[in-house]
Amino acid sequence: MKNNKLNHVILYYPSMEKGGIEVNIRHLIKYFTNKGVKISLISNKINTKGLRLNKKKFELVKTNTKFTYSILPYRFQTSLFSIKKLIETIKNNKKQNTVVFSMQSSMVSILVSKFYKTKIVARNSEDPISSTIYADNYLPSIIVFFLRFIIYNFADGILTNSYGSRKSLKLFLINKNKIKTIYNPYLLNIKKKPNYKKKNIILSAGRLVKQKNFETLIKGFSLFSKDYPNYKLVILGDGPEKEKLKQLIVNLNCDKKIILRGWIKNTNKYFYNSKLFILTSLYEGLGNVFIDAVNHEVPCIYTNCKSGPNEILLGKKGGYQIKLKDYKQLAKTIKKAVVKYKSSVAMIRYSKTKINRFLYDNVCPKYLAYLEKISKL
Repeated sequence: MKNNKLNHVILYYPSMEKGGIEVNIRHLIKYFTNKGVKISLISNKINTKGLRLNKKKFELVKTNTKFTYSILPYRFQTSLFSIKKLIETIKNNKKQNTVVFSMQSSMVSILVSKFYKTKIVARNSEDPISSTIYADNYLPSIIVFFLRFIIYNFADGILTNSYGSRKSLKLFLINKNKIKTIYNPYLLNIKKKPNYKKKNIILSAGRLVKQKNFETLIKGFSLFSKDYPNYKLVILGDGPEKEKLKQLIVNLNCDKKIILRGWIKNTNKYFYNSKLFILTSLYEGLGNVFIDAVNHEVPCIYTNCKSGPNEILLGKKGGYQIKLKDYKQLAKTIKKAVVKYKSSVAMIRYSKTKINRFLYDNVCPKYLAYLEKISKL
């Protein structure tokens, strides 16, 4: 007979990525296990260094990441080959009061969980409409788009990490009360007012993928730098568009002004040294990197995508907003932010007044309370 109290969560994230998502998952694992809830993480990897986990309360159920079917999208393959692991983990914990918390490839996990009569919460981390419009493979994305809104209706609960993505989801779900918004448990602490001398550096960070739209950033900075040649742009991150972006930088004669630094584990010094932070994404779920920028009090420029940055920065009072793909407007906005730098700093400090929304101690209890509620349905 199952216990009434939630004592086991299957975290389903088959293909782990470096960056904000890994930070969020680490924080959830730490909090849940400290509260006595066992975590089974189904993923290809996780860095647990420094978490001091009770081995009886955490297990990594490792997924296969070596595939031969290169024609299929990587995430689809990881999802396909992790189904067996999910089924095995559910079966091995039949006596536990288990909830599956799917943070990736949720359609698969919903179908499996419902078949095996296990409670399932699906997390939607991006605006589904925008992610479909700007997808690399449009036709498959359209199919997935419609399947998502059929299958999501069978989930016991749906979590979004921003109110923007929640708004899009509500258009398609039959039972809109299933949707709950909880921000990411991204920060462990709020940093004090920085005492670093800023350099003429503009910072950006993120995976080098189409979604992040670094092409607009590079073109906008190139135009800005014609009037302000003493500034440099540093981009942190790696990804499939790296070579394409390198070539664009060379074509614009900016190879000495724009630096692709690659993936950096500790970004603190980059935020401390930078005057501005810019991200020109086509769409976002939340945009954890903006939380870093706000915490370090680095003024921000962002695109008016439907969800994420606008919420973190509290709208135009907390950051400079530009239109999608408008590199000319970006160049003008960078100039404005630099010339009126005291005002820019005041804006980001306004955003920081609400940064406790993303603190570990404030957010993690909300996740646990929600999953406990779902376990009792």
